[in-house]
Amino acid sequence: MKLSKFWGLVILVTVAAAGCMPQPATPAPPAAGPAGTLVYGTTAEPSRLNPIVGPEVHTKAAIDLVFDPLVAVDDQMALIPALATRWEISADGRQYTFYLRQGVRWHDGREFTADDVKFTLDTIRDPNVKGTIAKTDYTGIQEITTPDKYTVKITLQAPDASFLSKLSVGIAPKHLLEGQDQLNTEFNRKPVGTGPYKVEEWASGQYIRFKANPDYWGTKPGIDTIVWKFLKDSNILTVQLLSGEVDAAAVPSNDISRVRQDRNLSFFETLGFNTYVGFNNERPLFRDRRVRQALNYGLDKQAIINSILEGQAVPATSEILPNTYYYNPNVKPWPRDLNRARALLAEAGWQPGPDGILQKDGQKFSFKLLTNSGDKVREEIVLFIRQQWRELGVDVEPVFLELNTFINDYVLKSNFDAIFIGSSVNVDPDFLYRRFHTSSIAAGHNFLRYSNPELDRLLEQGRLEANPEKRREIYFRAQEIIYQDSPSIPIFHPKVVYAFRPQISGVKPSPISLWWNVEEWRLR
Repeated sequence: MKLSKFWGLVILVTVAAAGCMPQPATPAPPAAGPAGTLVYGTTAEPSRLNPIVGPEVHTKAAIDLVFDPLVAVDDQMALIPALATRWEISADGRQYTFYLRQGVRWHDGREFTADDVKFTLDTIRDPNVKGTIAKTDYTGIQEITTPDKYTVKITLQAPDASFLSKLSVGIAPKHLLEGQDQLNTEFNRKPVGTGPYKVEEWASGQYIRFKANPDYWGTKPGIDTIVWKFLKDSNILTVQLLSGEVDAAAVPSNDISRVRQDRNLSFFETLGFNTYVGFNNERPLFRDRRVRQALNYGLDKQAIINSILEGQAVPATSEILPNTYYYNPNVKPWPRDLNRARALLAEAGWQPGPDGILQKDGQKFSFKLLTNSGDKVREEIVLFIRQQWRELGVDVEPVFLELNTFINDYVLKSNFDAIFIGSSVNVDPDFLYRRFHTSSIAAGHNFLRYSNPELDRLLEQGRLEANPEKRREIYFRAQEIIYQDSPSIPIFHPKVVYAFRPQISGVKPSPISLWWNVEEWRLR
């Protein structure tokens, strides 16, 4: 949660603070107690509220209310202190020393200590613990020690220029989760964190009610109760937003123009997640990159933005957001070129069959394209993609699945031919390692099961290189390789528009999280 701004691009420095002793939590200024209830509408119910096993975008959003990380990210995508008041990095970039806040309490009253930090990171990187988030982000850790209750020392096997950004994961309580099955523990429905809000009640399929934490170590929450109301689909969400049944929501992309006409709402806009078609690159249909390139040429991304999203998005060429430091502007959107697409498919041995569907060695070019149900915009885009690829002789069967089933049983298990999905943006480009490095296949985060030795080497170099300009050159080249190989097809970055009742103040969305400073929100 927000405290003070820290510029996190060049990390091989010592974060300044007077003295060397751990600092106590800064007392919050006197303020009136929390008041009122905010109802937030969403079509996405979290699967579990455990920061160790909460990879989905919507789950991470709820976790932000309940848990705190060592290092947080503000609306300017800068790293800022949270449970760690400050940190020091050794000259060789291998040792990080974190000084923790004193007097921080878990929601059950137990004291937060260095043991909780060590437990969380050790559990995430434990190969025997299934379902933990992004194990490859933490495989470079050599050792974690706790010299005292308020100090954590992390030693890396080699320098990692992105390491600080990986510590924005929520810290979990050792005394409640040690020895538990992290995927199935009762804790996941009744979480205990250090964050500004507690889970008061979770009615599956209906709502989660969060209650302000009166003992929060930072700014005291200004809103007493926040209710996440789960709605069946995005059409119902828009209706309830306009009728006043919900106070705030991310506006469905195809309804932004209509909702903006409501003078009883205030709006906040940011570029959002990455939205793409991903292929299972180990499936026979998609092993040949000419096939993947042909499908890229066969898709009119701008038409999707114009006709379905009403212009409320920008074309995507990379997983990295445009106009950010590591984005490669030389990588341009693939144009729709059916002649080039057909030529590539013919080179790969695919020829039209009697029914117009391509075939090769007796096999039809037919596959299932999976996405989550409930998001009517996403469902419409999948139908549009099916129509466009049908012009190439490709037969696509759309499949719409309940969101948590889609993520946990299909995406994370690589149990698909192709998927249409959105993924969160990140502070540091090292997230490409998790998404595309060969070693991440076994860990389950390279669920596209894509492997390229040259890209692997670049992503490894990107972790070691501390100079921002040299790192940018590395990631520019990495984006070019991913672009040419087309293991996935980036389609657009949506303009995420949040609508709020004007009585709500203090909202400052970031591309990563709406909720990063929720304790500063107020109801007038």
